[in-house]
Amino acid sequence: MQPVGHQKWERPFPVRYLIVGEDEDGSELLLGRCAAAEGLFTDPAPPPREVLVLRGCAPGTAVGWLGPAEIVGRTASGFDAWWTLADAEVLAVVPNTDDPALMDVVIGAGVHPADWHRNADGPFVRFELTTRRGAVRATGRTVAGLAVDRPAADPLPLRLVGCEPAEPMRAALRKRRGPHPGYTELWSLDDTGRVMDRRAIGFDVEWTRPSVLGGALVDVLFMVEADGLPGSAARAVWRQWQAGPPRQAGSWRGSGTAAKEAWQTLALHLHRPGPDRSGGEYHLDGGQVEDATGLHCAIGESVNGPGGYYGREWNGLHDCLGGGFGVVPPFTLVWHDFAVTERELDAERDPVTGLGYPEELARELEQRGVTVVRA
Repeated sequence: MQPVGHQKWERPFPVRYLIVGEDEDGSELLLGRCAAAEGLFTDPAPPPREVLVLRGCAPGTAVGWLGPAEIVGRTASGFDAWWTLADAEVLAVVPNTDDPALMDVVIGAGVHPADWHRNADGPFVRFELTTRRGAVRATGRTVAGLAVDRPAADPLPLRLVGCEPAEPMRAALRKRRGPHPGYTELWSLDDTGRVMDRRAIGFDVEWTRPSVLGGALVDVLFMVEADGLPGSAARAVWRQWQAGPPRQAGSWRGSGTAAKEAWQTLALHLHRPGPDRSGGEYHLDGGQVEDATGLHCAIGESVNGPGGYYGREWNGLHDCLGGGFGVVPPFTLVWHDFAVTERELDAERDPVTGLGYPEELARELEQRGVTVVRA
């Protein structure tokens, strides 16, 4: 469904959001449009901390902070499973009680709520503790503490203000249940009517009331999954992008990491698939990169221009190098002020290899066919 034609109405305030579902054929269907959304930038509570034990590992794992990480369960058939860890830290490494030649790695982390009930007792041949760079920090035979028996996180209220429901949505509201429980999205529009962002919100309606904006409009309170909201750090970024995509590179500079992640989300949504190109020389400004997320913002803009996307982190960069994001190897990347980037990201240095994140990234690019010139 094209948003053109839906972003204007005869009222003294603009349409900022479209509510979109799907019809019986699976095609996108306009359910309604509205002026504002209260609660969109609410932060979900962080996942509770857990203590995990990866048992039967080879010696060599270092105690220390890992940050974002994963436990990956590997099977002989290739059907692997992932558990996403927030703010992970290796707390201790102790001898395994069954085999003193092996070690048990004790990890403190928040386990993503979507992974709480995933079964870790399946046909796994090994479990790996990996960093966000894809580096394997430890490999064990079993893992304890993953099967977290917790209730699902409570949904959060999202109040859509000044809604003009289309007939399918009016019918659903009359029934007090929606015809699109598995697929309802909130599309956010910029000043030009372009879709900035799409969020799955479901159709769990708490109440509908005459709108505070008057007329025939209504206000609708949805209850939505907390981890589906953009979060408070996205508010300022969305305001930046409200007038349209950035026209100058570096609009993410000076923002916190969470805000840069929100910037990356908008950049990814802006991306449109097209023919890939190879060859050419691209220039990366490494002099004002404040963190690893900012480095990936800079890489995206170096190859795809202001507001450009080329991976939000290590794995995302891998995906982009494989095609579908405008540029594929071989090409040349001139990394200006490489030493400055290394110095700014010194805290990201790998405790095992001793390499900084920029150097690891440069080596990975070179292995994938990119000529990296450290200027």
